[in-house]
Amino acid sequence: MPVFMALLLQYESFHTFFSAPESMGRRFSNFIRGKIPKVDAVRDALALLAADEVENIFDSVVEKTYKNAVLRPGTIGGYITTAIDGVELFSSTKKSCGGCLTRKNKAGQTEYFHRCVVCATIGSSPHVILGQEMLTPRDGGEKDEGELTGGKRLVKNLYKKFGHFADLIVADALYLNAPFLNTILECHMDAVIRLKDERRLIYKDAEKLFEKGEGKKKDFKRGKRRIETWDISGFEMEGVNIPLRVVRFCEHIRRKDGTEEINWMWLVTTSERVPYEILWEMMHKRWDIEENAFHQLKTYYHAKHCYCHAGVEVIFLLMLIAFNIRELYLYRRIHGFKESRVTRKSVTRIFRDDLLLENYCGLLYEESG
Repeated sequence: MPVFMALLLQYESFHTFFSAPESMGRRFSNFIRGKIPKVDAVRDALALLAADEVENIFDSVVEKTYKNAVLRPGTIGGYITTAIDGVELFSSTKKSCGGCLTRKNKAGQTEYFHRCVVCATIGSSPHVILGQEMLTPRDGGEKDEGELTGGKRLVKNLYKKFGHFADLIVADALYLNAPFLNTILECHMDAVIRLKDERRLIYKDAEKLFEKGEGKKKDFKRGKRRIETWDISGFEMEGVNIPLRVVRFCEHIRRKDGTEEINWMWLVTTSERVPYEILWEMMHKRWDIEENAFHQLKTYYHAKHCYCHAGVEVIFLLMLIAFNIRELYLYRRIHGFKESRVTRKSVTRIFRDDLLLENYCGLLYEESG
């Protein structure tokens, strides 16, 4: 509970939280029972704690989110849309553990780091993180586990835990891979993947047809953007069980000086039913996982800070629980939070000040709470 509260209140280090009794003593008495733990005792306990125990708590929060129909209306165009991507937590050339991945930096030194794959909802708020998978090192001379391998395992695990947890999974060009696409199809979901590599056969085949004018759709507008669209189905990709659909967008953006900016975007999807306008929005909203999940975790929750190297996964899971609970509180309990212009830092300050005024032990330690 003390560690969870430290992360929920976004303290940047355990020393700040556990080694300042003159400022933290009263707060501690309002949310924990017993004596204030020492920093070394906290780290020793985290090192011994099994990640599975914390993951069960994390899963219960996500399961409650589904049970309370938070995502039922969909997040983009009526579809429950999620994004999957990898994120690096922190790195060091001095400290390491058995779970560290390794690489050589520019100076030729061995660098130890932790990286994981995360799946989160994108589109409308609240943005809920559904799960994570830590990438693991390999023995001997083999390469460390890659992002694609972790991504496939994450999709399978989420489907096993929550069933049909999303309608579509959006990812960047790295995930345009037959085993990954087949994993999503086996879980009865659809994929929307960015297509960037011009050397791919599916890109070349689609480009030939698009240049002939085939698949041209009606233009649509989003704000100051006018988007041209080409959309053709029936493409084959080696190893994929079904035909794929390729969509090309050309965005015309009118600048203030009267000039026009042009951006191209390609995607591959297994879905035939989703309108191309919504597919365009999904690809743009893919950045939600970067801006609303990874950015917050690194900036506000200090995910790049090594709180305790021996308990990396345990701490990260507690951090994700704190992130989800706060997101659900802000967007489900505080009506109009998005329009209120109240910053997250202000909310954190209010939470910290409230611990000086009110005892929360009864609420935090009761199951009904």
